[in-house]
Amino acid sequence: MSSISPNKDEELLFILVAPNPLKDNIVDLLMTMSSLTGFNLKVINGYSKEHSYFNITEQVAGYRKFIQFEVLLKSNLQEELLEHLKPVCQPAKLKYWFLPIISSGHF
Repeated sequence: MSSISPNKDEELLFILVAPNPLKDNIVDLLMTMSSLTGFNLKVINGYSKEHSYFNITEQVAGYRKFIQFEVLLKSNLQEELLEHLKPVCQPAKLKYWFLPIISSGHF
């Protein structure tokens, strides 16, 4: 895991891609983090050249359905979030990334 060292007040967008069977476990973990105010999730279609991991239906369609989680958080919570998710996400070798937020607000 490579970690960035942004300003502690900087906001980050954490993105995690997970198979649907892990959705409820990840939702439960995120809901128990008192430092988070919320998150988004959506169904995405994942395309890969590694078709051996796809079932027959997915191989025919050419993609596999995944759940993508998006969490907006202060950068000082980055390590806490990763540690909190590790019991479910590390054994499954789930892909995640952090993006810096240039600006955010409410209308």
